[in-house]
Amino acid sequence: MMDCPITFRCPQTGSEVDAILHQPKDDCRFETVTFETVSCPACTRFHFIHAMTGALIPPTLLGPGNWTP
Repeated sequence: MMDCPITFRCPQTGSEVDAILHQPKDDCRFETVTFETVSCPACTRFHFIHAMTGALIPPTLLGPGNWTP
């Protein structure tokens, strides 16, 4: 298992947040489209981020019942 650092922007605060994704392989190459749940220290919420790019899943894809602006 390998820890892979990633940076994303918190949608609530706009802060740059550093996080660690846990990759089951020995490198940080994610071969499939993988989204990880990350606990955000900037706003204390959970965000779903794309493991390769650090992009967040748009709230519209989660559905209105799962998004609190």
